[in-house]
Amino acid sequence: MSSTNFSFTTPVNPPGAEPVLTRPQVWAGLQRKVRHANEFVPMIHTCEVVSEEANVVTRVITVENGKSPIREVCTEYEPSRVEFVLEDGSKVQHILSVGMSPDNTGSDKDLFLTYAFEWKVPQGVTKGTPQWDEMVVKHTKMSTGSLLNSVKVLRSMAKDGRI
Repeated sequence: MSSTNFSFTTPVNPPGAEPVLTRPQVWAGLQRKVRHANEFVPMIHTCEVVSEEANVVTRVITVENGKSPIREVCTEYEPSRVEFVLEDGSKVQHILSVGMSPDNTGSDKDLFLTYAFEWKVPQGVTKGTPQWDEMVVKHTKMSTGSLLNSVKVLRSMAKDGRI
């Protein structure tokens, strides 16, 4: 089965964003997203943790389109990355990184969040076809929306004390 890859990055603390999120807050939020995905992704209705050992969480999510529950294995690599492996072999990574500002401080104001995706391509969908183009548009919209919404939710959680 072939795959297609996407990645998107956004600053966690763009100019004017309040409150400024710290690296520990964002990491706590990413850990919360593993266990409560429905708080971050509107199309996810339920998220049930079925096992948790050390840094590996297995969960089952249900989505709005009524498809069968999806089992995911989530591995946390503290303090910078979470990897999600879906049943079909697709992979998603959430990567928290520190950029360098002009003053080279590497402060919380320089945090970036990247979501990287390796989506498995359904059998019969070939690059260069309308089905491929439609899939790319769908995954791009879903992926960028997920990243931007996650930062919005993290900020809300920081305001109300959940992280």
